[in-house]
Amino acid sequence: MSQEKYWSLLAPGTHLPRLWLVLSQEHLLIGWENISRIRATVDFLSLSFECEHGIVQIDSPTSLQELFENLQVERVWKIDGTKLKIRLLQQEE
Repeated sequence: MSQEKYWSLLAPGTHLPRLWLVLSQEHLLIGWENISRIRATVDFLSLSFECEHGIVQIDSPTSLQELFENLQVERVWKIDGTKLKIRLLQQEE
C-alpha cells in the first residue's frame, strides 16, 4: 500500500530558490538560504526547522524521513500544510 505524500519533490538536477509552504491561512515562500536547524525525532514523526518566518513544526502520524532526507538536498518544492499538522511558531529574540 502506497503512503500519500503531502510534499512535492523536484526532479534530480532541478533547483528552485524557494520552498513553498502551504498553511491553512496563508502561503509562504522560504528561501533555502534562510532554512536552518532542521531536526527530526528519532522516529521521524516530528520535524522542525527555522526560517525567516519563525520555527516551522511539522507533526505526522506516519514517518517524515523522506521529507527530512529531501530537505537535506533541497529537492522539496512544496509542503502542503493543510494535510499535515504544521505550526508556525515565533522565534524568541
